Amino acid sequence: MKLCFVNPNSTTEMTRRMVEQARGLAPRGLSITGATNTAGPPSIQGQADGDAAEPGTLSLLAAGDFDLAVIGCFDDTGLPVARTRCAIPIVGLGEASFQRGHDQAEPFIVLTTSELSVPVLEANIASYGLHRHCIGIFASGVPVLDFEHDRANARDRLISEARRLCTEHGQTRTLALGCAGMGGLATELTEALGLTVIDPIEAALAVACQRLQRAREHSH
Repeated sequence: MKLCFVNPNSTTEMTRRMVEQARGLAPRGLSITGATNTAGPPSIQGQADGDAAEPGTLSLLAAGDFDLAVIGCFDDTGLPVARTRCAIPIVGLGEASFQRGHDQAEPFIVLTTSELSVPVLEANIASYGLHRHCIGIFASGVPVLDFEHDRANARDRLISEARRLCTEHGQTRTLALGCAGMGGLATELTEALGLTVIDPIEAALAVACQRLQRAREHSH
């Protein structure tokens, strides 16, 4: 079986990191590939970027030779439309992370990149009906591409902002990382902050595998 991480932005390094991380977590028998929307913006921060990236993302999903897909952007670019056009299971990074936070039935916060992304994510989590336990979605002020160009510094700034937010919102012990570029940093943030940290790549892979299993069961 083949799972493809479709990256709505044009940054190939981000695609590569998502695929490498997912391959390290994937169950036996699941092949992980990646596809990059070279027609998209270098990063997606807000509605305008998402709108620009959607046509190319949908084209990659429609043309791909795979059994299920993950939209590799926390904004879940093109997800509602893709589900009306594609027969395969499709999961969004944001959707999967929200689901993980919701299923814990405990207060959680989402830490994303830019203020431009906050209203998009707020609308998404409400449309999924997964907002009940979410205290809030907050911007770290760390741009998406900083996680590719200066990852160590971006990580340290992310930890600092996460610590501040969790002090302000002491009722939460769970933090969702709200950007594909933050994938792979959950362990370091858990160690630094003593919190449960939801990694978007790990969450999406888990949900995708669940949906693939469900699809198999329904086909028999």
